[in-house]
Amino acid sequence: MSNVRYVACLLPFWLGWLTAQENPTSSGEQSGPAVQLPGGATIVYSLGDLEKMDKIELTRIYIAKLTRLYRILQYLPFAKLDPKGPNDLKIPSVQANEKAMKSLEEELRSYIQAAESQLSTIVPYADKKQIIDAILFLQAVTNKVELVGLGMSQLIY
Repeated sequence: MSNVRYVACLLPFWLGWLTAQENPTSSGEQSGPAVQLPGGATIVYSLGDLEKMDKIELTRIYIAKLTRLYRILQYLPFAKLDPKGPNDLKIPSVQANEKAMKSLEEELRSYIQAAESQLSTIVPYADKKQIIDAILFLQAVTNKVELVGLGMSQLIY
């Protein structure tokens, strides 16, 4: 996917996130602590939680959020977030499909390992506020993608 199309795809989510940042809750209170969502899919962090952390912790969270997004985006057209095989995607369980899924998983695992290694080296040099903003952005995008992946796209359009 070209960079322009990639940015165009993520732009609505980014704008929604910016709007949410500009319009905090009317009471002015910070949101609660990190929450584990049902099924253990994602931990949601509040701005207050993230501000208390050091850059190394923030880097780990950033990489985890990015990794989660990598993993779920590839199967989005199937409304299945973490398939184990072709049957989970409701496609024929033939050797070619199984081989394609296995190859995709191996390539993704290799990419994620390389990205984690490099990002854990360079991200701590970023401004803490920028790391926090990136985490909150990825968190918002992942939330939307998970809704689509669970077949609940009507909640976000």
